[in-house]
Amino acid sequence: MPRTRRSVLLALAAAPALALPAAPALAFRDRDCGDFKTQRQAQRFFRRAGGPREDPHRLDSDHDGKACEDLPRR
Repeated sequence: MPRTRRSVLLALAAAPALALPAAPALAFRDRDCGDFKTQRQAQRFFRRAGGPREDPHRLDSDHDGKACEDLPRR
């Protein structure tokens, strides 16, 4: 088989795989203070999600390291 024809066939065979959208590495579900029953639950989630260095869910509105301070403590 001529080289150019083989290249065209390979390109056509790979085209469907290239057309598929890439799936996100991690699905991000935004969490808000209303998703938690207590401040303690929110704080645990906040720490595991990277807080206080990172706060992708914006659970620490005053940036003092404490998430969802208006929720009941327990």
